[in-house]
Formats: sequence, C-alpha cells, structure tokens
Amino acid sequence: MNTNITISTYNLFASWCLFTVLGILIGILVLNDTDEATEGEAEGSAIYTVTAYCPCEICCGKWSDGHFANGQEVSFPAIAAPSNIPFGTKIHVPGYGVAKVKDRGGAIKGNKLGVYFPTHEQAKQWGKQELKCEVLK
Repeated sequence: MNTNITISTYNLFASWCLFTVLGILIGILVLNDTDEATEGEAEGSAIYTVTAYCPCEICCGKWSDGHFANGQEVSFPAIAAPSNIPFGTKIHVPGYGVAKVKDRGGAIKGNKLGVYFPTHEQAKQWGKQELKCEVLK
C-alpha cells in the first residue's frame, strides 16, 4: 500500500470538508445580513428627537379618532415611529420607559419619535427632547 497516496487522499478530503463548512457559514452570514437589510428595521441606540402627543385634535388633527395607526385603541404607553421600525417593536425612551411602536405620524421620519400621553397637559409637560433611545429586538 502506498502511504503517500493515502495521506494525499486524506488531505484532499479534509480540505474539502473544511471549505464546505466555511462556505456554509459564510452563506449563513450573508443571508442574515441580507434579511436584515431588506426588512429595513432599525436596531440599536441613536439620538432621536422625541415629541410628546395626546389623542386630542390639537396633536392629531383629523386623525384624533381614538385609534393608533396599527388599528388598536389608544392606550398608554405607546410610541409613534417611522415606517422602517415595524409595529410592535419595543423602544426604550429615557424618562418614558419601554413601549411598543403602535403609531405613525406625518412628521415622524428619520430619527424622530412620538411618545403618547393620555392628556394634552401631560404631553405639553414632556414637550420635545433630544434623547439617546434604544430600539430593542
């Protein structure tokens, strides 16, 4: 039996296994990156302009019908976020807490969020703030 041929065959097989496993792992990483990019979801911390609002006509205009953009009845707490952050995503807003995205808004684009309050007075007290918020998965 020729030992050199046996060792060469073994090395070839080991190399093939290694490259196959690496190829699969790279494929998984590429697919995961592609999935996240196509969903357009934001994740992580960023500085947001956070403005408070309530369900009144002053804050919501003709959309003050007692429902959020996701169809649910208004309830505290809730966040209005741009469309790249899906409904149901949890966001931590310092001083407000963790709440789910339930609403959209005409002015809610880019790094802007709205935080819902039950009364106009509470919304006025919160006002508009620049805050480092965290979009949670």
